Amino acid sequence: MSKKLKRCESCNDPINWDDTVILVEDDVYHKDCVELYPTGYFAMIDGEPIGETENDNGGVAWEYFDDHELEGLDE
Repeated sequence: MSKKLKRCESCNDPINWDDTVILVEDDVYHKDCVELYPTGYFAMIDGEPIGETENDNGGVAWEYFDDHELEGLDE
């Protein structure tokens, strides 16, 4: 089975199992890579909008993805 890790859409680093992530539509970002604005929450990178999100505080990556999609988990 080919292992395809989830990567941050901004920095392109792999998502570790314990990273705090922000989901925007079908994309995942490290919380530190985006700026959140409390307008329902709208995520931005370098002042450019990337879309709306519902998880304004972020969430731990393992809550959203399968083990084979995350870095730092032993198989």
